[in-house]
Amino acid sequence: MFFLTLYKQDLIMEYIEFFKQLFVLAFGVFIALVLAFYIIWPKIEGHFLKMGNINQNKELLKDRLQLRFAAYERLLLFVHRVSPEQLMLRHHGAGVTLHQFKQAILTDIESEFQHNFTQQLYVSDVAWAIVKGLKDNTLELMRNANKGMGGEGTVDSYIEVVLKHMKTLDVNPYEAAQVLLKKELAA
Repeated sequence: MFFLTLYKQDLIMEYIEFFKQLFVLAFGVFIALVLAFYIIWPKIEGHFLKMGNINQNKELLKDRLQLRFAAYERLLLFVHRVSPEQLMLRHHGAGVTLHQFKQAILTDIESEFQHNFTQQLYVSDVAWAIVKGLKDNTLELMRNANKGMGGEGTVDSYIEVVLKHMKTLDVNPYEAAQVLLKKELAA
């Protein structure tokens, strides 16, 4: 019985020693995992942040492209709307004096330009310079068209002078501006 008690005590001691070693081993593995986590986690987190930034940059690029397309669209529409033919069609009406007609056209050009002023943020400097120059030239044409007509010009004679002037141009500047805007957008 004495040996049996000794044997049980040795067995208990072996179990205790086994569990101590198991605990030390498990604790060591746990510490190693914690250290590995602290060493590797910043790299993993950095990778996730980079992926998030890449996705965010893709969204920003997509938004910029949409704004750029919309800006070129609006400037194409502006060029179309300030062409003399379109301006005169919109403002021609019965009982309108030449002064009222001219004033309505000049106001319309300025209003259209002001409405599209911020589009310069999304287009090239060249495109904006062409649009701005086209606006300035159109204003000058509309202001000066009746100077050779004499004092008693009519709306119809004014329209005739403007259309004759447009026919004398080798290149229609409104069509040329539209072509350039389309090419820039495609580039």
